[in-house]
Amino acid sequence: MRLVHRRYLARFVPAMAGYCALIGLYGWLVPRTGSVGLRTLLALLPMLPVLMAMRAVALVIREQDELERQLDLQALAAAAVLTSCGFLSFGLLLSAGVLQGVPAALVALLVLPCFFWIFGLAKLVLVVRLRRR
Repeated sequence: MRLVHRRYLARFVPAMAGYCALIGLYGWLVPRTGSVGLRTLLALLPMLPVLMAMRAVALVIREQDELERQLDLQALAAAAVLTSCGFLSFGLLLSAGVLQGVPAALVALLVLPCFFWIFGLAKLVLVVRLRRR
């Protein structure tokens, strides 16, 4: 593993561990908290590790060689397009009453995880396509 990727993991993994811990804290404490201010703080607290993870992604893209950077940027573009189109379609179906019983908060919470999953899949497809050439 190259140094740039070790630095990336050293930045990204703690951020995601912090995110998991804060989401767990959010899910456990918010139903037990009556204060709007404290619920607001608990709801926004997981954004700190998300921002740290985004910083790790931005730094690894900047530090990689040109080919890796191109693959990551293509995967990010594919993830952005597919995630936004997918959730726009889902929102239109919800507003038209075609889909029912799906809480809007759950849909909003799934946007970022879906983006990361699609990014990973897009990068995998791009790397496999590149190796077959």
